Amino acid sequence: MGTGLQVEVRYIERELKGRREEILRILTTAPSPVDMAFFCDRFQKSERTIRYDIDSLKEICRKAGVEICYAKKKGFYIPVTQKTLCSELLLGADDGNRERPYGESEAQRAESLFLLLFQEKKRLSAEKIAERLYMSRSTLLRLIPGFQRHFKNQIALSSKKSEGYAMEGEEFVIRKLAAEILAVRFRGSYTAEDWYLMLPDGFKQQISLSRLLAVSDGIKKINGRYNVWISNRSFLNLLSYCIAREIRRNQMKLLPGGESSSWEGREGYAVELLKELSLPGCGLEEDELSWLQRILQENGVNAGSDEVDEEVLDRILNRIISYLNDAKGEGVFDGEGLYQDLHDHLKNSMGRNRDNEEENQYIIEEIMDNYQSFYLIAKECAEVVERESGITFNQTEICYIAVYLYKNCRDSAGVRKNVMVVCATGKGLSNLLAMRVKNVFPNLNVVGQASPYQITQTSFLKNVDFVISTIPMEHAKVPVVKISSILSEEDCKRIREFLKYGEMLDEIPMNQENEASFGAKADPFALRESTYDYAVQNVSYAANVLSRLILTLMEYTSKFPQKNQIEKEALLGLIIHMTMAIPRWFERTGEAASDELKEEYEALREHHKECFIIMEKFFELVEESLQVKIPVSEKMAFFLYIIKEETI
Repeated sequence: MGTGLQVEVRYIERELKGRREEILRILTTAPSPVDMAFFCDRFQKSERTIRYDIDSLKEICRKAGVEICYAKKKGFYIPVTQKTLCSELLLGADDGNRERPYGESEAQRAESLFLLLFQEKKRLSAEKIAERLYMSRSTLLRLIPGFQRHFKNQIALSSKKSEGYAMEGEEFVIRKLAAEILAVRFRGSYTAEDWYLMLPDGFKQQISLSRLLAVSDGIKKINGRYNVWISNRSFLNLLSYCIAREIRRNQMKLLPGGESSSWEGREGYAVELLKELSLPGCGLEEDELSWLQRILQENGVNAGSDEVDEEVLDRILNRIISYLNDAKGEGVFDGEGLYQDLHDHLKNSMGRNRDNEEENQYIIEEIMDNYQSFYLIAKECAEVVERESGITFNQTEICYIAVYLYKNCRDSAGVRKNVMVVCATGKGLSNLLAMRVKNVFPNLNVVGQASPYQITQTSFLKNVDFVISTIPMEHAKVPVVKISSILSEEDCKRIREFLKYGEMLDEIPMNQENEASFGAKADPFALRESTYDYAVQNVSYAANVLSRLILTLMEYTSKFPQKNQIEKEALLGLIIHMTMAIPRWFERTGEAASDELKEEYEALREHHKECFIIMEKFFELVEESLQVKIPVSEKMAFFLYIIKEETI
């Protein structure tokens, strides 16, 4: 290295200090592009500050022949061919006292390599793999020898010098490993939008959101047809396998051996699910059926391999109905409805493999606390099953029976439920919501409306059966059905399910899971989908835009933590302020804020992080939809209504 270049490198190493050095470390070791949100969260700095650091870093690295690139919608990255030079720069700047740089572990890299090869039709060269995984070729070559060890030698890598690398192993094993990886990613998420966001990037190119939703709905449809109850974990395991199957078959054209046969005369849960997932005109493939049956059995679904004797089942059900009539009196339970529900459920539960079956602790606690009388009756019914069949039911199965007893109990079904409506604005907007609830559910007695603060007082919940709330309520003393502020059709469906089955079907994610759902549905009232001619002074256009903006603002502010829920007067003021501010947004698009105002605004991120993030999402949506730039001074004004003035 020449003297001039040595001086240049020493200058670069001197400049690589603090946050800039750490950003370069992250970009050097990251296996894929890193987005702005990661850096903002990592360093707890504003996007403006991080962007300034990256711009400075680009200039520093340019002198060393390193380019910091940006991939649209993915983030920043450094080309693989330049990462070696970056490593040398970092080593020169390292004083020996820094923490281990950010990056994937060897196990995570092995997983990334597996997912890449899983979806590839042809062999890939080491150079192509390294480029696709954003790692150096030397890192990849160190990873390959131990690749199969990470998967317990169930699969292996084969190499051909002229063609590259491919994954080898039994097709079912490969699918199952992919499904296990996906299931871990999906855990804690509840919607197709969330699952789609969590798919590996390559998978998103091979299965659409609409298709993922169709697969999920297909599983639920067959579950409903066969009255099959499975835990969320088992559902995600099954969904993950179906996604893996879809990608391997449709994208890779990888078909199992053996000829297809007719569906005629074949029935059962596994056959019907396979038919639901297959394209029209496809025949029944025995390998596919066998593999799906194995997945179903592992997740607690009787796929038809262990048939239950109908005579035994009929005898058990008749004795259960007879016991209930003797113990509780005829007419207390709907015998016909209970018989059918228990028939379908027990046919599945009695025939499935129970080895290492995981109990759902949430269901057990819910039934034991709130439906104890039904649980005790269900326990007696389970003893009837054991005497007749020799099969012992665990607590989870007893709870399932208790739910069917509750559903078919005429006494509980005939009682008019007392309901309290809760929303962030107390008696303001909740009046409208209460009227809608009364119209849609005439069998509900809406006893009143309350704010989150009022509902914490025990007197407000006296004689209330459950609460319908537009905001999360984690410690309520009665069951809570969480809905949106507009009582959508999905909300009505949730209330009907609650009335039918009770609270155990209404577990709603309140913390991190809620963030994933929020991100997947960032535009709840379709601002982006509407196109408006803003040059035309048309009242209907303006009214349409304004109404969507108000609804969107109300939806976003309803996401605030309970401690930051704003009162009706503040929300009304916020809506009025926004209405009056819209013309200014169009007039002052290029206005620059003072440094003092910017610092004041950034302080809100530190002191009111959750509200700040939610409102930033709202501002971003509005700016994109209306094609304006909201000045910092206007954003600050919003927080005068959201946060108490003395805390700003």
